Amino acid sequence: METVGQGAEAKTKPVLYLENEKPMVLNASNLEALSDAFGDDTDEWPGHKIKVRCVKTQFQGKTVDGLRVEPIVPKPALKDDPNDEIAL
Repeated sequence: METVGQGAEAKTKPVLYLENEKPMVLNASNLEALSDAFGDDTDEWPGHKIKVRCVKTQFQGKTVDGLRVEPIVPKPALKDDPNDEIAL
């Protein structure tokens, strides 16, 4: 959480720091997506991978470009190898 803005406009908001990129202020949708994937403890988030994409969204009654994050969560390993031999 960081103070974003200046003077009377300043608000405390969640900020995501990405490697080699500018910090990204998280809106509620992006914060929820990351919390659902990686847990509520943000100290556990470093090292996880995400995809950032541009989407059309509404802001102050206008259609604008917005950023959305998609967590990249590894798929769980298969319990059984589908190519296992079957004993007869």
